[in-house]
Amino acid sequence: MTRTLRSLLQLAPAPRSRFILATTLGALTVVFGVGLMATAGYLISRSAERPPILSLMVAIVAVQFFGIGRPVLRYLERLASHDTALRTLGRLRTRFYERIEPLAPAQLDSYRKGDLLSRMVADVDAQQNLYLRGLGPPLVALLAGALSVGVAGGFGEVSADMASSDF
Repeated sequence: MTRTLRSLLQLAPAPRSRFILATTLGALTVVFGVGLMATAGYLISRSAERPPILSLMVAIVAVQFFGIGRPVLRYLERLASHDTALRTLGRLRTRFYERIEPLAPAQLDSYRKGDLLSRMVADVDAQQNLYLRGLGPPLVALLAGALSVGVAGGFGEVSADMASSDF
């Protein structure tokens, strides 16, 4: 499996900076979703206690921030990831045509023209899923998970410090 993946990545390399940007934006989208759920849950449970409204302002602003930021980041992630996939497909198509052109027409007589073209289009178009559905989502999950665990650990450490300090 790794040999096949390695050969596919060598066949159609993606621009690293664009792929890293798409992965980072995807992870931020997931983190904003986690932040939205956490702050909305806190806001609901805290507002059930009927505190003064000013004590809820930070949570209200955080819910608005995460609620607006998440779809914006999702849109930017889609733009970046599809731009990466389409650029990769463009390079792959160019490479394919450069390699098949010297064979035409003498060495391709055994194939029907429409059959050869449909095979080529299907094979090249299948490559777009390599980055969009094959490599991107696991990397986004790893990055978002690590970031979420780090933030939760930071909150846990702050809570422990506050509990041990003298007021």
